[in-house]
Amino acid sequence: MAHGASNSDGPLNEPDGSSKGAAQDDSALSAPPRTLFAEIFVSHGRLILVPTIESSPEVTIQMEETPMADGSLLFVSVVGDDFSPFERSLETDATVRAATLFSAAADRRVYRIRPESDVVPFLPTAADLGIRVLDVKSGTGGWVIRIQMLSREPLIQLREACLEHGITFRVRQLFDADPNTDPDGARLTGRQRDTVLTAYQSGYYDVPRGISQGELAEELDVSTSAISQQLRRATRQLIASTFAVEQD
Repeated sequence: MAHGASNSDGPLNEPDGSSKGAAQDDSALSAPPRTLFAEIFVSHGRLILVPTIESSPEVTIQMEETPMADGSLLFVSVVGDDFSPFERSLETDATVRAATLFSAAADRRVYRIRPESDVVPFLPTAADLGIRVLDVKSGTGGWVIRIQMLSREPLIQLREACLEHGITFRVRQLFDADPNTDPDGARLTGRQRDTVLTAYQSGYYDVPRGISQGELAEELDVSTSAISQQLRRATRQLIASTFAVEQD
């Protein structure tokens, strides 16, 4: 952090206690539209927390809200086993003016971040374009963001705005969804996602299986019954959201 903590921000190891330019017409309230979902990647050396992301790949950082253009405070959740490297990176991150440890658990901490005034704007014009930000997580060297919109045009305009600021911008996925499908209902919890990804990467879904439920439970340090329930619930949710099956 270039200027250290301000008076309102404590040290890291002590917890604290519609626009005219919108691309969509807000008056269109008839039939529910088919919406588009995209997963995009953005990166820039002056984009908030990117230097920390690059130097701390051992943790996953998730924004609890999208940063505002005025440089106001934001909160991030950090998941990992060792937070010391992450906190050391925060201390030298030139995009961060101050950081405060807000809450702490065994494998998750929440930090309050005050950005520097000269950071590159995060998702410039996204709000004016009528884009809904669903999820913001750290990726390899930048941020991976899930967004929702009513057409491709806002995505094209968002890309142009990012490129104008020198922000690396890549579309990783783009798909449409049934208008009756709730995008929030299609999302897995963080624990479900981690369980399914670990199972997939460990060969649980291979034929023959590369890992048993018991071995997977041991790797994730949970009971076999917990693994079984998490996998069933996650699979059910993925099937329901993919095929627009109504869940009970």
